[in-house]
Amino acid sequence: MSVENIYKVVLYPFINESIASLKAMTNLTGTAGEPFMDKVEDFRFKGYAVCSDVTGNLDGVIMMHHYPETAIAIGNTVCQSMFDEKYEYTEINEELSNALAEWGNTIVGRSTDMHSRYNLKYGFSSPYFVNDMADMDKYLVGVKEIVTVPITIEGVGRYYFNLLVREVEYQASDIKREESTGIKNTHTNTLPLDAKVLVVDDSALIRKAVKRFLHNLGYTNVIEANDGRAAVEMVASEAPDFMFMDVVMEDMNGDEALAEIRKSGSQVPIVMLSSVTDQKLVSECQEQGISGFIFKPIHANSGAEIIAQYLKIA
Repeated sequence: MSVENIYKVVLYPFINESIASLKAMTNLTGTAGEPFMDKVEDFRFKGYAVCSDVTGNLDGVIMMHHYPETAIAIGNTVCQSMFDEKYEYTEINEELSNALAEWGNTIVGRSTDMHSRYNLKYGFSSPYFVNDMADMDKYLVGVKEIVTVPITIEGVGRYYFNLLVREVEYQASDIKREESTGIKNTHTNTLPLDAKVLVVDDSALIRKAVKRFLHNLGYTNVIEANDGRAAVEMVASEAPDFMFMDVVMEDMNGDEALAEIRKSGSQVPIVMLSSVTDQKLVSECQEQGISGFIFKPIHANSGAEIIAQYLKIA
């Protein structure tokens, strides 16, 4: 089996998107090295990994694999980029975990969307995180090959992409990264500053960032929900004037919450947030009546400006 074919078909979108998201979310520059085959018996866990199970024509696991110090450096810079403050944590805590999760979710969401656009016969699980060496053995069960690609971050260090392969049928394809742009709010009247705004996201980091951007714009009546089900309940109990809502959440996804909110009769303006740029999903949300769609990431130097563009009502 050709390393180049596995790399090109399965790994390339993840690597390409990780480098692009690294630049967008941290302003750090990453460069991919040459892919090579790791020996299964010599493979060692480095301390922190973002993982996604692969199904379909490939049975295996993709890992975005870091030494702890590299993960900490990336987490600090994600926070700094989002909040325009200096972060100097020396170990992975809740805030850095949230930052790394947001980076990982963005990469996996956009990469898997690219796979779906090119009709590549692979499925990917939602990302999950491994930081216990005792957990590594189970991922190696049945693994026949490991493809590794090192990513060098200028001035920081390295992280690695590993594709742990159990079984695979591959197909060649030319894959190029496509920039995704948001769906604009076409309304013209600016939302009044005394309006009540509901921010819905299962990431505390994103809620904190959006709330800060809103405060910077003069909107101080901001309430929060951490999943779609809570959002449906808060629309009924709090009657917000405007909403920003993530799509992919644990209990109830944002598109499902959107449908429930519209079924209840509420026409509150809703702007969706997501790193998943699936056009079918965007179209379904538009059919339910939304006031725009913001594709993540968002960060400090442009976040308030982007949010301001969407704070419009008819």
